[in-house]
Amino acid sequence: MKIAVYASMIASERGHERNVSGHIQVPLESARRLRAGGHDVHLISNRFGDDLTLPEMTPRDVPLHLITDSRRRPDAMRGARGRGGVRPLAFLRQVRELKSLVRARRFDVVHFFGYPRTGQLGGLLRRLSMPAPAVFTILGGDVSSASRWSHGLLHRLDAIIAGTQHMVDACRAAGLDARLIRHGIVRDMAAELGGGSAESKHRVLFWRDPSPANGADLALAAFDDVAAEFPEVSFDFAIRPIYDEVPGLDDLAARHANVHVYRFPYEDGISLPRLIAESLLVVMPFRRLSVNPQFAIAESVAAGVPVIASDLESNPEVVTDGTRGVIVPVGESRPIADALRRLLADRDGLLALGRSAARDFSTEWNWDNYAAALTAVYEEVCGRIRR
Repeated sequence: MKIAVYASMIASERGHERNVSGHIQVPLESARRLRAGGHDVHLISNRFGDDLTLPEMTPRDVPLHLITDSRRRPDAMRGARGRGGVRPLAFLRQVRELKSLVRARRFDVVHFFGYPRTGQLGGLLRRLSMPAPAVFTILGGDVSSASRWSHGLLHRLDAIIAGTQHMVDACRAAGLDARLIRHGIVRDMAAELGGGSAESKHRVLFWRDPSPANGADLALAAFDDVAAEFPEVSFDFAIRPIYDEVPGLDDLAARHANVHVYRFPYEDGISLPRLIAESLLVVMPFRRLSVNPQFAIAESVAAGVPVIASDLESNPEVVTDGTRGVIVPVGESRPIADALRRLLADRDGLLALGRSAARDFSTEWNWDNYAAALTAVYEEVCGRIRR
């Protein structure tokens, strides 16, 4: 089967080739898995400038086609917020180029990955008589907020897939039929550590952009509350530059000898896989998820580290409360501190929880049958069109 995998702007900043968001990891790994399954797979994405580059995980044996990028893209990593939105003339070029590419290459199916706007693009192309069926994997976003016209475009899609039950339920609540196909994670932190050295587990770690949306201020408050009670434990932040970094991280490290702030690019001897390997717990109190499931949480659990996560969207599917970590209310630091005290007081039980969390997670979230499940969807929609 000849398959086009479309993902908007897969390029990343130079120096951040391994720090790739889940909404890019899923389509790239999907293309790789489908290619390994014997399909003729092509990637389609948007053109990018010299300041960007392809992620390290981009499959090199999959042809890549670049088309016009119609989005106004703010660059949060460098601090330029921008106004976002779509450039109308560029959008018309993007639609024309994508439709022409599908016709010229005679794809059997086009699989769109992303947020509702990407799904609407697929629906629009079907409305404009794109000959190949459009399958859409929704990775996050609010499907209920679309206008009546744009919502109608989502109904033009031939199939909608979601990786979490939360997104399936959100689609169904909006009147859209969606089916659940779970995927695994891409980054294997233990494999990335390789033969590198790691000390025994002694950390509690927050790793992510230190923004309010990611709950960095809540982790800061909880660490400030409990750090003095556990002087043998390191309470650490592994963070990247972001325009809305919460204030007080360096002050917190100055107040507590066992609090550290590691900023990317990390100093010699420090790596994210090593920090996670040495962690007893990961704290991720998100107020908003950028993707479902949130890969930073899933990667931590898969590495055998229980997670304290907020009761938000798909988080309880990944961090089943009591077996892979602890679920706490959104936006509150006190329950995080209470969970830290309870879990750190039983170190042996905490280590056992981490080992069982990794095993339990891998049985539900993996790539074993993923390509076959996608192929079944493709065959179904292609057969429906032929009939």
